[in-house]
Amino acid sequence: MLYRTEGIVLKTIEYGDADKIVTIYTKNHGKIQAIAKGVRKTKSKFGSSLEILTYAVFLIYKGKNIDIISQTEILESFFIASKEIVKFAFASNCVEVVNKISEEGEVNLSLFFLLKEVLHYLKEAKDPKLLTLSFKWQTLAILGYKPSFNRCCSCNSEIKDQKEMFFNIDKGGVICNKCLSEDKRGCIQVSLYFIKLGRKLLITNLSVISKATISDERMKELEKVTDLYLAYYSDQSFKTDTFLKSL
Repeated sequence: MLYRTEGIVLKTIEYGDADKIVTIYTKNHGKIQAIAKGVRKTKSKFGSSLEILTYAVFLIYKGKNIDIISQTEILESFFIASKEIVKFAFASNCVEVVNKISEEGEVNLSLFFLLKEVLHYLKEAKDPKLLTLSFKWQTLAILGYKPSFNRCCSCNSEIKDQKEMFFNIDKGGVICNKCLSEDKRGCIQVSLYFIKLGRKLLITNLSVISKATISDERMKELEKVTDLYLAYYSDQSFKTDTFLKSL
């Protein structure tokens, strides 16, 4: 059986003398793995269409053990010739997150379009780190791990903005003083700014966030909580995080 789908290349692995196994996040079939035969040959028909961060149309044969990529057509090539190593690294971080936390064959149109958006807007983003962290929060929300920034994640009472705020990683959101006094496990103190920022990041289009900036101090707090929250709910570590922290 032959099928056609749009997709974004998340990862490639060399296989044999001339082939590659390609991981693609597709619009119609979720995350898939497929083999591209002869792609590493000088005169390969695939050109650069199977490079990481490429958005393309794929024509694929349904194989017995693994699907086989027959044809490709590039729709948008993110950072393929870019000399902006920092933005390329943030884009790679986004696709690594999607690759590691998505299940194979599970279709999620919201996540597909969000990934396409973040890669598109990263090219011109004023602050690629802010855009990437925002993408991670929105991804977690799409996958069912949306944090509560308005109500206590333990008793569901409304949280009033106050100077001292606490965020519970385990339970997924802000926690009221009453619940905090009963159990502090998984709680970290955060600023009121972080709570207000979190509320905005979950509902603001990435095109708007790509034009925004925040101070270094606020960024450090956002990055710290994002890393803790993502690690807890994905149970994963990300290689590109290490590289980004070295920049």
